[in-house]
Amino acid sequence: MEENEKKRQPAGRPKKRDFNHMKRKNVEHGFAIISLMIMVPVFVLISLFLLVFPRSTVSYIEKRNLATFPEFSFEAYFSGKYTSDIATFYDDTVPFRDDFKTAGYNFKNIFGLHTEEEVTVVGKPMAVVNKDKDETSKPDNTASKPAENSGSEKTESSQSSSTGESSAAEPDKFDGEYTVENGIIVVKENGHYRALELFGGGSGNSYVEALNNINKDLGGKVKVYSMIAPLASEYYTPTSYSEYTASQKECFDSIASRLDRGITSVDIDTVLGQHVNEDIYLRTDHHWTPLGAYYAAQAFASAAGVDFKDLSTFTKEEIPDFIGTMYAFTGDANISNDPEVFTYYKPDNVDKTRAYYYDTSFNYTGDGNFFNGVGDPSSAYLVFMGGDEQIVKVKTNVKNGKRLMIVKDSYGNAIPGYLFNSYEEIYVADMRYFNPNLVDFVQQNNVTDLLFTMVVYSAVGGNADNLENLRTQNKGQPIVDAALKDD
Repeated sequence: MEENEKKRQPAGRPKKRDFNHMKRKNVEHGFAIISLMIMVPVFVLISLFLLVFPRSTVSYIEKRNLATFPEFSFEAYFSGKYTSDIATFYDDTVPFRDDFKTAGYNFKNIFGLHTEEEVTVVGKPMAVVNKDKDETSKPDNTASKPAENSGSEKTESSQSSSTGESSAAEPDKFDGEYTVENGIIVVKENGHYRALELFGGGSGNSYVEALNNINKDLGGKVKVYSMIAPLASEYYTPTSYSEYTASQKECFDSIASRLDRGITSVDIDTVLGQHVNEDIYLRTDHHWTPLGAYYAAQAFASAAGVDFKDLSTFTKEEIPDFIGTMYAFTGDANISNDPEVFTYYKPDNVDKTRAYYYDTSFNYTGDGNFFNGVGDPSSAYLVFMGGDEQIVKVKTNVKNGKRLMIVKDSYGNAIPGYLFNSYEEIYVADMRYFNPNLVDFVQQNNVTDLLFTMVVYSAVGGNADNLENLRTQNKGQPIVDAALKDD
């Protein structure tokens, strides 16, 4: 039987399994050729795109200037930094960077994690940090009425406004790179979206130590004030997420209790809690609104015993279609598709003031207005002084001998304009971008009041370390105000 079967099999014909194997090989070979024919042109087109089209220089989504091509030096070359910086330049300045990021965010949003409460969780998984929620920090919303001249439309829902649970977020720092340890939540309320940072807590030890040391160095001759701003999640976090946030109220109280008696703590957590039904925080940005800053400035002026004008005396200005930093932080298309009105206020004596601008080493660069025009609505917060990386002095028409210095992060940018009727001169310096010795600067410029104001994550995070550096750096160096030559 076996011999007959062998005879019926034609000579030279491959076995069936050998034929299938050869067929698979041919198909794989064909696919490889097709893939190569597709990938090579695509690679060439991408390479030409990156080489021919102009490279991006600014990211309006991320609110920063992009990397620049590095300058050559033998030291940088042999250390590897030069080639590393070149790679960073090409990675950071892809043509049409913002357009590609927007497309990526919209695609990512399709797969977003949404809950029945219409809350989107962005970032790393959140850890429970507030097992025993502090009911004493709950604001009294019944006493709050919407401001007639608050500017932007009302967006808070009754649920999110009434929780009052202490909550917020702790990013490493803001400029450029940004990370959030406990995530960000995007909440839908009254048909609008609000992004909230969740607060991981912190001791504020560096902040307390630096302020106490600065106060001692000034010898009681300058009034020192501490005014720390809460994040929006202090007031607008849904109850179901309150266990993922630490209490900001407890944090502020702890810091205040450890400051020397010569330092006045201004409690704006409670003040803002009385206005939660007004637009005191931006929905699409990590900052408070200029209206929120107004209530903070009012509380400071009361503590400092200086004159303060009612908001009705200010001129309201609006910038529509504002989309803030939270779009870049979350990548949530709901934020980009739900812009808001950015409303700010100019004092009645703004035309009688003059702003002098200096670099971070207090070299005079020119003068002009404190309030600046902005081209792109997403840069609306730059209306105040144009940004952070400079020192600004404002001379007003007030003649009371009082001079204020504000040491701040970007939250503090909206504060000075409300005090143009309160002080003769106002100095504004960012805690991250100030090279002179702070004590020398205060003494040599005859500052009478020194205000430290910043958001909570600056007070408990790495930014607070800069404050001690400001006290110790460049001691004894003369501070020359070249702008005085123009007066």
